[in-house]
Amino acid sequence: MFKKILVVLAMAAFATSASAYDMTNKFGLGISGGYAIPVFGNAFNRAADGDFGYGVHGRYHFNQSFNLEIGVSRTEFDKTNLAFDNLNVLGVFRVAGAADFSPIVGLGVGLTKIKNYFPKSAKLTGLVRLGAEYGVSQWFSVGLFADYQYVSKFMGDMPGGRAHVIAPTLALTWYFGGDNSRPSRKEEVKEAPKSTFVDESNLDSDGDGIKDNEDKCPSTPAGVKVNSIGCAVDEKASMQINVEFASGKAALAPKYNAHMKEVAAFLQKYPEVNATIEGYTDNTGSAAKNTALSEQRANAVMNALVKEGVAKSRLTAKGYGPKDPLQDNSTPEGRQANRRVVAVLTSK
Repeated sequence: MFKKILVVLAMAAFATSASAYDMTNKFGLGISGGYAIPVFGNAFNRAADGDFGYGVHGRYHFNQSFNLEIGVSRTEFDKTNLAFDNLNVLGVFRVAGAADFSPIVGLGVGLTKIKNYFPKSAKLTGLVRLGAEYGVSQWFSVGLFADYQYVSKFMGDMPGGRAHVIAPTLALTWYFGGDNSRPSRKEEVKEAPKSTFVDESNLDSDGDGIKDNEDKCPSTPAGVKVNSIGCAVDEKASMQINVEFASGKAALAPKYNAHMKEVAAFLQKYPEVNATIEGYTDNTGSAAKNTALSEQRANAVMNALVKEGVAKSRLTAKGYGPKDPLQDNSTPEGRQANRRVVAVLTSK
């Protein structure tokens, strides 16, 4: 009858939707049933055969990984009228913490009273548990374990001096207490964070009628007539072209191809805008050499834009060498920043 109850409860448990759970500070009460198999071939194990056993247990979970279990069980054996009444204390570690399915490792000690044996005897025992436990919900779990029980020769008499028993066991546990407000990991509904994103696509900070993401002269005062890029008719706008060059080199690396496409797309969007591509260097070497090098860099960028479809008539390349450095040329980082190209935009 007991075996039938275990089977029915196990089927009901697995029919419930699964969710991971945090068992911290929860208590558990449960029942278990298994099949005890004597092993290792001493006098007791040779005389007794495997048979079913059953028990009850209580648990306390200190956190999602560790719990202490106290269990009371009876183990019976075929071919003998002997039975073990066990009281065990077991420390259990959940390898996967609060995961739905977790391997289980346990280690404990206990006291085993041998029934139907004279003289009556109570023996010190050791227990090792390996297995797995499945959390059906925060309130119910199903475990399948292999418990190894060593009944020692200490504290009284026993046939064969000691016993070794392995018991595959099914355990069902119900939980209560703990933090009931703590949702399970799968059941938890996370509130979507309130968006802090500000849509800048429609902002016009200077009120000139040109959106900020297209305004190349954001400081133009309100009321001044501007062109399509937000600049006054005689006002120039500069646009940094984000390319860098190796020292003494003018070749444009392939990694900048995507950026060249972006710059070309902008210029094609505003056909009334011309661009002067200005090249700069650091101060390493002679001024004449740097001026020639900076013009080569400007031409490299200009040719890349022409390749992307910008009319060459709208572009001019100029080299200014080490003039107007952005950073201190005394550091490698400063010199790298000064090796740059800028597009100066003007309306036709």
